[in-house]
Amino acid sequence: MKRLPVDQGMLYYLIKDKRPKLAEHIKKTGSIDTVIIGLGRQGMKHAGLMKDFGTKITAGISKGRGGSRIHEIIPVYETITDCVKEHPNIAIASIWRHYSGVKDVAIEVIESGIPIVVLISEFIPLKDVRDIIVAAKKHKTILFGGNTPGIIFPPEGIKVGMLPDIFYPEEKNSEEFGPKGVTIVSRSGAILYHMSDALASVGIAQNAVLGIGGDGAIGTRFLDIVPVVQQYENTDLIVIAGEIGGCQEEILAEDIAKHPEKYPKPIVALISGSNAPEGKTMGHAGAIVTPGQEYGTFKSKKAAFEKAGVPVVNGQHDLIKEVQAKLKNKQYFPVKSYREKLRKNWEEPPKKPEWATLITKIEPNNIIISGYPLQDIVKDKTLLETTYLLIKGKFPSSKETLSMEKIALEAVKIPTPKASIFKGEDIAKTLGRFLVSDEKLADYSKKSIKASLEIAVFGLGRIARYLSAILKTEKNIEDIKDDAIFTDVIYQVLTGEKKISKKKAELLEAMIVASVDHGVTPPSTQSTLIAASVRAPFEVALAQGVGAITDVHGGAGTKAVHFFKKCVEIAKEKQIDLSTATYEVITEYVRDGKRVQGLGHRIHTKDPRRDILWTKAEKAGIAADSVELSKKITEIFKQARGIDLPINVDGVIGAIIADLGLNPILAKAVFIFGRIAGLSAHYFEEIISQPQMRRINFAEAVYKGRE
Repeated sequence: MKRLPVDQGMLYYLIKDKRPKLAEHIKKTGSIDTVIIGLGRQGMKHAGLMKDFGTKITAGISKGRGGSRIHEIIPVYETITDCVKEHPNIAIASIWRHYSGVKDVAIEVIESGIPIVVLISEFIPLKDVRDIIVAAKKHKTILFGGNTPGIIFPPEGIKVGMLPDIFYPEEKNSEEFGPKGVTIVSRSGAILYHMSDALASVGIAQNAVLGIGGDGAIGTRFLDIVPVVQQYENTDLIVIAGEIGGCQEEILAEDIAKHPEKYPKPIVALISGSNAPEGKTMGHAGAIVTPGQEYGTFKSKKAAFEKAGVPVVNGQHDLIKEVQAKLKNKQYFPVKSYREKLRKNWEEPPKKPEWATLITKIEPNNIIISGYPLQDIVKDKTLLETTYLLIKGKFPSSKETLSMEKIALEAVKIPTPKASIFKGEDIAKTLGRFLVSDEKLADYSKKSIKASLEIAVFGLGRIARYLSAILKTEKNIEDIKDDAIFTDVIYQVLTGEKKISKKKAELLEAMIVASVDHGVTPPSTQSTLIAASVRAPFEVALAQGVGAITDVHGGAGTKAVHFFKKCVEIAKEKQIDLSTATYEVITEYVRDGKRVQGLGHRIHTKDPRRDILWTKAEKAGIAADSVELSKKITEIFKQARGIDLPINVDGVIGAIIADLGLNPILAKAVFIFGRIAGLSAHYFEEIISQPQMRRINFAEAVYKGRE
């Protein structure tokens, strides 16, 4: 069923009454932002349940956890002040803090301008409640609670608090919900659940259920909210769920009697506690009958309401009977709809744990990074810009890019750590040793989690420095100027050339960007995530990931370089055309049980990065024999083996490296260089959004980022 647009429901009506400008924003965007304060066990649990119900939880607030995320996608801030700077259109806040520390937090939330505050906390000291209520009145805030189960708006699919999903809205037709129904205003959570079930069982819808709170002093009384709800055009009747204790019900009844014009809609009152003795609490701080007083009793409340012309009931059967009479037996939906919903709720299996990421979505022939196709990123963006996207979920401004350039260059200028470089050793193993022995990187990575981008960029700069030592090109970066560009530094490090060819530099960087990430399933990412889960330092986790880049994972590019070079050499030696020479080499590989690397992919039949790299190679003027062969290799392989294997990004990179005349090891260096950016992003996502030592199920990976 299609939910009611938010600007047609009761919640929007309440917000508009207090903050007209915010209501305009909601109407324009079609969504209502909420924030949850207090991320203990209950706050965390119900944040997930509210989100699953349909509530847009924009942020969470928890001291000491700023910069992290809950439920993978919800950012956490230190204070509400920090939050509203980033999210100025928060409309509702729910507070789940312990009563001992709730006063200052509640007042700060109210003073931030949020129009509706749901104060879940109970047993708040009376003097603290007084100050909170004063602040709410001053800032024209609707304050529900303390000690409220929350508020829920079934047609819109929005709830704030701990109310279960048992409420049912009007069915406008067979495809969409409508806004009309009964509004329940209650002091008790348990009572309103039973009332809702009773009404729904005979087809009476609820368009809103408002738990105003059960403590002795609360922010919004019946007298405050019932007249407001009366003016909402889609409310046909209001059910007041009161209980013994206090005089809220008597005050409302007196106002109804004096000002009937304020109450045009019918009201039915249910008062619980008819048999409670004087001085006995029913579980709420407010539900205590004061001995010897003529108010607060079931009898006094019943008399007051009946004097005002409001019928009073004391059970579900009588409630149904009275409401049906007032509504002339109107039905808002087929009863079978409600029963079917309950059946589904009962039979629904427990929700499987997901392993979510906001970074990369992998699908056949498409790689999406934070909503952007990787082929478009390869075409237009630098490695630093792509790193910003991986970690921040958006592209940087020119000022932010300049800042990253400075950090990367700062890292490049620092001498290579003292670590052995063994002849013939796999480059991944050497880089891993540099990472774990680099004291400068270790010190830098101790910065706050808020500096995750800076740490990642610094790490890329250090990788450039390590590669200069491995490739013996350090002389090219000894006198880097402060206004140098990281793209040029990468070119000087990888090629050994001092003079920079802009187009070739862009091509090399494009190959690096093409390798930045391939989701959560590659072994290098899995290794990094496992290390992050046990909170290994940044440089150690990167070393773990790089260590998993072997000939099996990440080594195809280097082998592809050797393959293309061999094909070109045989063609020249035998003076035969390149296709014939390639056919011979493939036949030889098959005979010797060797695999032609750079062909085939477990997901892609047409690697989305392929065409962009071919185009860039042509523009750079280096698309020679190997690149041309890479375009034909699939057909030649099919002729030789009878198998249709498309060329992948490793094969294209191998062909370009071969035509550039560079050391084959550079294909793997390019892969690792790019993958450092992706591994950094996954490391910080794990630290920010997940508990320590979580059980990671890589088969349950779910992308939750921007489409």
